[in-house]
Amino acid sequence: MLDKLKKIADQAKEKAGPLAEQAKERATVLAAEAREKAGPLAEQAKERATELAGKAAPAVSQGIDKAADSLDKATKGRYSGQIDKVQGVVHDTAQKVGDKAATTTSAGTSPTADSGASDTVTVDPVAPVQPDLRPPAPTSTFEVDPDLASPGAAPETHQDKPSI
Repeated sequence: MLDKLKKIADQAKEKAGPLAEQAKERATVLAAEAREKAGPLAEQAKERATELAGKAAPAVSQGIDKAADSLDKATKGRYSGQIDKVQGVVHDTAQKVGDKAATTTSAGTSPTADSGASDTVTVDPVAPVQPDLRPPAPTSTFEVDPDLASPGAAPETHQDKPSI
């Protein structure tokens, strides 16, 4: 019986080999076609995203200023340094994105320059942040009894034995 199963498996393996090779070749061709078709679309999407991010950069800067002022006021200046640091990073990033978008648009590579898209970006007002002003909870420390856990000892494991 075992020999018969082995013989059938060998026959299946022989027949599957050429089919697997055909599938591999077909998948390679389809992947190349997909890459060829997706390339221009991906480039257009990248350019459009850069353009939109550039348009949103001033609104992001304005929004971070309002949020930072609100946070600073809510925390009564206790975290001014950290807030200013984050605000600076966001401003720098928004500036870089805006500069890149301006370079891309001025180079004429934007596919949507004539599409009549609106240049207006609206920003909803930022809701005031209500920080948790309670002091942080004290951290608890505990000691492990050295007699109960030694660093070199392996943990005990319990294995359930199957019932017969």
